Amino acid sequence: MPRPAMRALERSTQRASQSMREHDEALARLARVRAHAASLAHELQAVEQVMLDGDLLSAMLVGRRFVYVGGRPVSNAVLRAWSSASGGEFVHHVARIDDDGGPRAQQFAALLQRADAVLCPLDTIDPDSLAALRAHCARRRVRWIALRTSSVASFIAGVLKAQRISRAARAAACVCPRHG
Repeated sequence: MPRPAMRALERSTQRASQSMREHDEALARLARVRAHAASLAHELQAVEQVMLDGDLLSAMLVGRRFVYVGGRPVSNAVLRAWSSASGGEFVHHVARIDDDGGPRAQQFAALLQRADAVLCPLDTIDPDSLAALRAHCARRRVRWIALRTSSVASFIAGVLKAQRISRAARAAACVCPRHG
């Protein structure tokens, strides 16, 4: 094949490769946008449920202990007030989480006692603390629920999710593995 034809073929191949990379990147961005939209829809649905049934949030919080990691001062105050007014307990952890057996690790482990779930807004936690949180929760068999943000809507969605998981776990515990 003549040299100019080879160069033209190489350029064409490079353009095709670049086009494929751009296509793959666009698909990845689209997947992230769809996941974000689904998360927002889930939060909106949770808020709508609470708005339609004024007693629902209180019923979900009564007698429950939620450990909340991170968050924002203004929304944390609202969440604490809701929990205490409903007869629940809102335990806030603001410091870094370690998994090295040191004092910070022991302090966080102590918070998990009697916790129904750990709610963790992903916009206010560093990756190392998140890994330590997951390890602590796994060792102590405490559910942890990732929240999209530290917003009130994310908290409501997380509490609803904790309620559904708890209900499903109770139903599964009632079934005899041998006899059904």
